[in-house]
Amino acid sequence: MQRVIDAFQEGIDTNVAEACERALAAGSPFYSRLTREQLLASVRRVFQAVAHDLATGVPEAVVALMGAVGSLRSSQGAKVSDMLRGLETGFQVVTERFGERFRDDPEARLFWEMARSRLSYAGAAALADAFLEARELITQAQAEEIFELSARVLPLARGVLLLPLVGRIDGARTERILEVLLAAVSAHGARVVLIDVTGLPAVDEGVASHLVRAASAVRLLGAAPALVGVGPNLARTIVAGGIDLGGLVTLARLEDGLHWALGLLGRSQGR
Repeated sequence: MQRVIDAFQEGIDTNVAEACERALAAGSPFYSRLTREQLLASVRRVFQAVAHDLATGVPEAVVALMGAVGSLRSSQGAKVSDMLRGLETGFQVVTERFGERFRDDPEARLFWEMARSRLSYAGAAALADAFLEARELITQAQAEEIFELSARVLPLARGVLLLPLVGRIDGARTERILEVLLAAVSAHGARVVLIDVTGLPAVDEGVASHLVRAASAVRLLGAAPALVGVGPNLARTIVAGGIDLGGLVTLARLEDGLHWALGLLGRSQGR
């Protein structure tokens, strides 16, 4: 309906300003970090996209813009709930204005409400989908970074490697750890590998099977494995749970492990 489209276009400046004021008044930490100019520009782009789709009857500009906004804001620390509320605030401002302007024109108000419903839903869905997809990618990247930091194999002495384990271990992570560990054993020509479990939150039957698997792989490369960092609590858990470590050597401290390794190699710690 052309009169609604024209009224929307004519009122963009006023509605943008009002929507910004309401967004700031809501106290959203993210919107509060933006300068007034940044916020005005961002909200104006949304209104312009709505104006385009209102004229064409197809929610394409809003979907494209909200998808881009969702991806961007995800990396900037915004909350999807705040952005959805901001989007709804903009639509509400227009609804209130049109309620006054078209007080005696129910046909125009119905046209707007139908368009609002279609555009707000499409925009919110695109924003949420893009936001969550981007957040998942960020989470995966962070998990990879954490893995790289927590799965480094460190040379302690000539022929001796240390693998400190941190966090929870599952099947997928075991595969990655094995790749890193076996490559390091081969590259360094290691003869002893100390697997430090101090940083593991718990050792159950599942974790134990992963540790035994890693130890078996180390043995196949001709190196001797041992678990270090096995304190009293962990020892009691292993015994109480009847966990089978497959004869894997266990030592209380990393220092004990180094002494054991150097003893196997026929060297003292000072050599």
